[in-house]
Amino acid sequence: MLVGEEAKIVSQTLLEKISKQKEKTLVLNSEDAITILPLRSDARKVYLEVTTGCNFDCTTCIRHSWLDGTGQMTWDTFMRFADQLDDFPKLETVHFGGFGEPLSHPRTLDMMEIIAAKGIKLEMITNGSLLTDKVINRLLDLGLARIYVSLDGPDDKEYNRIREGADFYQVYNNVKRLHQLKRQRGIDKPVINVEFVAMKSNYKRLPDLAGLLTEIGAQELLVTNLLPYHESMVEEALYDMEETDFFIGHQIVTMMRAKIPEMKLRTQRFCKFIEDKAMVVNWQGNVNPCYAMMHTYYCYIYGRKKKFYQQSFGNISDDTLAGIWSHPDYAYFRHQVKHFKFPSCTDCPAADGCSPDNLTDCWGNSVSCSDCLWSRGIVVCP
Repeated sequence: MLVGEEAKIVSQTLLEKISKQKEKTLVLNSEDAITILPLRSDARKVYLEVTTGCNFDCTTCIRHSWLDGTGQMTWDTFMRFADQLDDFPKLETVHFGGFGEPLSHPRTLDMMEIIAAKGIKLEMITNGSLLTDKVINRLLDLGLARIYVSLDGPDDKEYNRIREGADFYQVYNNVKRLHQLKRQRGIDKPVINVEFVAMKSNYKRLPDLAGLLTEIGAQELLVTNLLPYHESMVEEALYDMEETDFFIGHQIVTMMRAKIPEMKLRTQRFCKFIEDKAMVVNWQGNVNPCYAMMHTYYCYIYGRKKKFYQQSFGNISDDTLAGIWSHPDYAYFRHQVKHFKFPSCTDCPAADGCSPDNLTDCWGNSVSCSDCLWSRGIVVCP
């Protein structure tokens, strides 16, 4: 990996062209080609985790296996984050999400107000339980563009079984109220989306969601496969079933946009975070490349237990957000992921013996995306 003038083995002509550029570049010199990566502040989306706290205890949750402590973002950390967003001229969206309930942080709406004042689009994902009239009206005042509500069942029996401590009718009525208040104001934002985690015990209820989705004004259904975080959930995993058996209902397909996960491994790999030029900032201020590397935890991939370590390229307490994003190490990582220069552990018969975690792989990568089910479209995120 060569940076700017350090790339001595690159032709003099090319180096002269690089040196005339005002921005720094990363030059990758291989036997086959020379690749020039501009080191610029061109991120378009940031996923912001303001808390890892949640008022639910869902059977599907990562907390059943993670090794990180819980906590919430301090105001000082948030203000460092917000102040540095001005360094990204192409930034379009800040998505409030991560592995916690954003509205459980006491100052989430204040944070949104500061970001909205910069002209940046706001999104969020929520379990819907804290959407009181007061919260809803403030979200409407802030111009929230899109909201994802987690609904893993069409009725209280199914939903409450999965989301312990939850009340299906409370969530249903809250989201329905959001839809009503939008209509009273004559506005079309936020777009209401529903996220459904599909597993063996609930996927056959997907067609029953049709009427409910209409009542709450949902415009899009995002279906993702379950990623088991605990051994007790391994048998619930659906992926690798016959795709013809995965039926979501004709009503849903015809009345709204529905995003359905892959059920089989495909050759193509695609990272939504890389293609969207997105980064993740967790509650501690660590800058992570994606959700999968946001925390340290165990999960089961095709029944095989694997440990994922948090991978951070810096912390906004020690460096600027733009400095971290444009650092050669992070730029190089994004290049590797974009072209998926990683082995495919998901369908390798030797994966049990050589791939216990995401720190290394058999190609010598020191941070590996070789076992990523997000890149296969099997696990989907907003």
